[in-house]
Amino acid sequence: MKKMMLALLAIALSIPAIAFAQNSTQDQPSQRDQQMQAQENQAAQQSQMGSTTFPKQAMSGMVSNNGRSLTSNNKTYQISNPKTLKAYDGQSVSVQYIMNTDNNTIKVLSVSPSQSQGSMPQQ
Repeated sequence: MKKMMLALLAIALSIPAIAFAQNSTQDQPSQRDQQMQAQENQAAQQSQMGSTTFPKQAMSGMVSNNGRSLTSNNKTYQISNPKTLKAYDGQSVSVQYIMNTDNNTIKVLSVSPSQSQGSMPQQ
């Protein structure tokens, strides 16, 4: 009878320990998933903006006839968002931009008409 009581007591005490162990192992994948999600988010952001981007800069230049490039001081820059310059085809403009050296393009942030032609990019 004492052995049976001891066995029941041992089982009763081991059940909470087993339940706790199962709960702990279920938490670990979610932490791992959060880390993987953070890495994926960072990779997506770098892919969108380019891993080598520089702070906002300004320059003046001449927009190509199709709005896909900007020429300043005899150097032509490819535009990653040409729709922003479409209304300025063939015109001299001043732009605020971000340079992406991964694909050698500039993303135009703002544009305004300019009287000067082809001034140097400011850094």
